[in-house]
Amino acid sequence: MIDTNGRDPFARFKYSEIGKKVDGTFGTVLGGRVQEIKDFKWLDKKQGYEVPLYPQRTVVQFNSTYMELTGRQDRIRGDITAWALFFLVIASYIFYTIIQTFAITIDKEPPIFFSVFLMCCGFLMLLLLLMLIALLSTELFTYTYLPIRFNRKTRKVYVRQANRKVEVFDWDELKFYMATTYKVGGDVRGITLADDGMTITGMFSLPFVSDLTAKEILGGTQLKQHFEFVRRYMESDDKQIVEIKNSIRYIHPVYKKRETPLVSFKRATLAALDSDENMEYPKEALRLNWTHLAIIIQLWLRYLGRLLSINTSITPKFSPEIEAECQIDPNDPYDLNKNLPEGNIEDTNQPIWKKLTHSILLILFGIVMLFVFAFFIDMIGAIKGYDTGLAYKLLHLFHLV
Repeated sequence: MIDTNGRDPFARFKYSEIGKKVDGTFGTVLGGRVQEIKDFKWLDKKQGYEVPLYPQRTVVQFNSTYMELTGRQDRIRGDITAWALFFLVIASYIFYTIIQTFAITIDKEPPIFFSVFLMCCGFLMLLLLLMLIALLSTELFTYTYLPIRFNRKTRKVYVRQANRKVEVFDWDELKFYMATTYKVGGDVRGITLADDGMTITGMFSLPFVSDLTAKEILGGTQLKQHFEFVRRYMESDDKQIVEIKNSIRYIHPVYKKRETPLVSFKRATLAALDSDENMEYPKEALRLNWTHLAIIIQLWLRYLGRLLSINTSITPKFSPEIEAECQIDPNDPYDLNKNLPEGNIEDTNQPIWKKLTHSILLILFGIVMLFVFAFFIDMIGAIKGYDTGLAYKLLHLFHLV
């Protein structure tokens, strides 16, 4: 089974089972049941959809030879890191308490059932710790993004899967459908089928994920806009590529280096607000209001998780053989990495005072959220009858008392 969500720490070991386990009821949950292939909401590669083209800030490289997008996981990158570390700290404390209790009581010859109970609890907590560490491995010390490269010349699609391996698809053999997974969101998936037309032999997801309801997702407006962007790139001729190029307002600058803390913050914010607008224009997609204060702690955790995840990982590279198939004309007028689109120019042309202001605001935001987190821990401690004094220690650390 292919881990399209990138959240299965054991996907790299199970990937070889595809074709054995997967049949006509592969992995799309809709209304509490597994959706069968005959019920898939198929998309036609040859039929053009009269919708605006929505890249959704997923383009990493663009030229007349190939287009490279971020993977599906990039949108929520850092979530697992933040929450897994949070629960890892709690689980470690509970495991330590169990071991300490067992060490104290063992000399007092406690009842056998109590000793067995502590040993079982310790074993379960140890399993939980190992699972959390395995889960962290899906985001830490891996790749900064999982590229999907569409080559117009060779008609191939190169995908680095969540198991870190590269799979090559033939565009003309791919079939696409709109999928919705319970509590995860909808996306567009490309699959290859065996000769029986029922067994899925390969799969990948396009980067954009819609967080609408299942009914709205299968209505498909946002997903079709994103699919049509990719479809038109692969099916259009060189004259039509201008329209596709003009729909891209922003190139995600990560194919040679890691994203900056400010870029990480913008992407974490877009993900936290669950916007389905055209994210090429963040001023339109980020319509902030006072209700968003409710997710400020979630945003902070996502941001910290993304920073840690990105900065412990390396930039992915394709093999020399694949790069040889993706040679770019040095004078390609459609190379957006050399001729940056408007959105990037706005970022790079900001005056120094504005960049400095953004940096200071990010630092202040981090400090404020540290105090919010400290007060939260103090409140929990007070409810349990403990005086943690974490907020006071922070005040003392910053010389505010």
